[in-house]
Amino acid sequence: MSEGRWINGIVFGLMTLLLAGILWTPYDPYEQAFFDLRISGSSMEHWFGVDRLGQDYFSRIWRGAGNSISFALLGSLGALLVSALLLMAERMGGSLLGQVVRTLVSFGIALPAIFIGLLVVTFMERGASSLALAIGAAGVPFAFRQLRVIWSELNATAYVEASRAIGGSICHRFVFTIWPNLWPQLLGLWKLVFAFALLELSALTFLGLAGDPNWAELGTLLRAGQGLLLHSPAFVIWPGVALCSVLGMVRLIRS
Repeated sequence: MSEGRWINGIVFGLMTLLLAGILWTPYDPYEQAFFDLRISGSSMEHWFGVDRLGQDYFSRIWRGAGNSISFALLGSLGALLVSALLLMAERMGGSLLGQVVRTLVSFGIALPAIFIGLLVVTFMERGASSLALAIGAAGVPFAFRQLRVIWSELNATAYVEASRAIGGSICHRFVFTIWPNLWPQLLGLWKLVFAFALLELSALTFLGLAGDPNWAELGTLLRAGQGLLLHSPAFVIWPGVALCSVLGMVRLIRS
């Protein structure tokens, strides 16, 4: 248990540090102030070099990682919240509403997540808010299916049946019987949904659906660096390393 808390402390500390890039970076990630150093390598002043627009690349990676994490966090939490509401509607809304919910989710499962995201972004004005909505909507079918399985398994356990048999209220059963066993599995589900949301966000922005092509986000940075892959591969390597590092850190979180 102490080892898990130690690992979680390191992971959350690193995540907080990356999120701090939204508020502060060594240089303005959008200021084109270093045209004389364009497409340059690392130096003491510019650790990751300067991109083709004269922007400090370390500042852009830091801001991009913070943006990616924040929007993936919003999308994943939104997907879990909507999934929980749909599960309540299925369980408490009668057979007809339950069938409607299951049909809609089955239809969503049949569609690739990237396609759902593309649909949302296509019919909305391109921008950060539409991207957050897109990755949240794309994660709902998977999150609902998994949450439904978890809930069904927990609700059928012997200790829940015992609590029901002795006359425990729904609230009492949830707080004292179901929740202590639910939250570790819910954390594991969130890790999966967050990873999907992060990859979905980066895929959509890599395809040029961010609205602003110069927005500091890991997908847009990968897209911008793609043209420099043979000349200066570092402009692709660094955002790729940042993306893989965030995914790896989330994987290390313990319940």
